[in-house]
Amino acid sequence: MSIFDNMMMNNKYPKQTNKKSTKQSSLYPEESPKSAAGKQTFKEEFSDDLVSDVSRYGIQSYSKAGVTFEKLSETQGKINYSGLLAKCGAQDVCGVFGYGSNQNWENVSTIQFNKEAEGSFQAIIPVEQGKNINIAFKDSAENWDNNSGMNYTFVN
Repeated sequence: MSIFDNMMMNNKYPKQTNKKSTKQSSLYPEESPKSAAGKQTFKEEFSDDLVSDVSRYGIQSYSKAGVTFEKLSETQGKINYSGLLAKCGAQDVCGVFGYGSNQNWENVSTIQFNKEAEGSFQAIIPVEQGKNINIAFKDSAENWDNNSGMNYTFVN
């Protein structure tokens, strides 16, 4: 359940109406009107969650293809690859990645993946705020795994 769904179910915020009010309200506690008990009416109970939850999408996965993405921070994400190239015995795997639309990649880069003990490959890539991450993989013999031409896309 998303934070928005949780707020709506618990009616934390009043419904908006089209009535015009001469009184302006503020979201800042020091400017908020006080309730009958004398306490501030503004609640910040969700604000810490919104600021600190960098992986709100969790681990995104193309599980059958062996590709996962995990957002580590606002500027970095981890890609694990155990797909077709790894299964065919590739000793080296590179990722070619870009941002934005899968049809028109921006800031395209290549990164060498590190081989892990269990035969999978892993790399930490930079993340551009608010832009999807698109990636395809190739080995040293120029064999590609690009999800049958669709590439692998992760929501950021």
